[in-house]
Amino acid sequence: MPSTKKFLLPLTLLLFTLILASCGQANNRNNAAPAATAAATVVPAASPAASEPAAATTRMYTDYKNREVEIPTEPQTIVYVGSNPGDLLALGVKPAGATLSVIGTQVAYPDLLEGIEDVGYPFSPEKILSLSPDLIIFDDWDETGIEALSQIAPTVVVGLDGTFPTEERVRQLAELFGRTAEADTWFSNYKAKVASVKAQLNLTEGESAASLLVLGSDLYVMGGKGLNETLYGQLGFTPTAGVQKLIDADERFASISDEVLPEYMGTHLFLLTDTSTETAARQATLMNSGLWKAIPAVKEGRVYTFDSKYNFDDPVTLDRLLDEIATIFNSQVSK
Repeated sequence: MPSTKKFLLPLTLLLFTLILASCGQANNRNNAAPAATAAATVVPAASPAASEPAAATTRMYTDYKNREVEIPTEPQTIVYVGSNPGDLLALGVKPAGATLSVIGTQVAYPDLLEGIEDVGYPFSPEKILSLSPDLIIFDDWDETGIEALSQIAPTVVVGLDGTFPTEERVRQLAELFGRTAEADTWFSNYKAKVASVKAQLNLTEGESAASLLVLGSDLYVMGGKGLNETLYGQLGFTPTAGVQKLIDADERFASISDEVLPEYMGTHLFLLTDTSTETAARQATLMNSGLWKAIPAVKEGRVYTFDSKYNFDDPVTLDRLLDEIATIFNSQVSK
C-alpha cells in the first residue's frame, strides 16, 4: 500500500503543497477574470458640502480569527502575505507587494504578477514597511507573523490556506473589498466556460481519470485536490477505484512506487511535471519502462501532459487550466 501524506505547509513543502492542491489581462485565455489594477487605486470623490458630515475613512472588520480590526474603507496600498495571490487578482485587486517567493516559477499567470514587489518568504518586515501599506492581508497558514505585521499596518487574517474551497476564499475577499459583484461575475463566467469545455470533451458516462505528479525523483498520485478538482468536480471525469480510496480517506495525494501504478489507472491519465532536470530524468525512466507502456491509457494514446503549475486551485489558474485542457484534448482528437 503506498504511503500517504497529509497536506502540510512548512517552507520546504510549501511550494510542493501548492502544486498538489490543492489568479494586465495580457493572456486572452483569462477573459473570465476582471483586469487587475496596480494597487487598489481609488478615484477621489467630490468634496462634500460644508453642511454634510465627512465620509468615514475607516471601518471595523471582523477577520477570520474573530479579531476586530480597523481598516481603511478604500485601501490604497495592499500587501498580501499568503499563498494564493490569484484569489485577489481574480477580483481585480492587485497588491503592491506579495510573498511571491512562495509560488516561485510555478504559477500560471506570470503576466499578472508584473509590478508586484516580492516581500520574501519568510516575509521581510523591512521590505513590507518600505512599501508603506495601509492594509495587509495575511494568510492563515502561519500565525506567528500577525503581531509583527500589525505593527506596520492594519492586518486582516483570512482563511486562505489550501483547506478552504476556492469559492469560499474568493467570497471572503470579495466581502472584505466590497467586490461581491466582481465575484459573482467571475463565477458566472467560469461556470459558462466549464460547460463549454465539458461539451467539447463529450465524455461518455463512466470515463475515469487519474492524475500523476512527477516531482524530482518522486512519483505521486493525486487525491481529490489540485487538478482533480477540475477533472472530477467540474468536467465529469470519474475517479478511479484507487483514487477514490484516497478521496474517501481525505488524502490529498500519495507517494507511490511504479509497481502500484496499475491500481490507480483509468480511461485517461493526466501527467503533471515541472521543468527541473531531476524531474525530467525521473519522467524519462518512468515512461521508458515496460510497466508504463503496458498501461491501457498509454497504449491507447490517452495520456495528457501538463505543467505542474496547473495543479493550483486559485481562480486565475482554474480558468487558464480549462483552456489548456480544451487545447490538449482538441489536439489529441485531431491527430
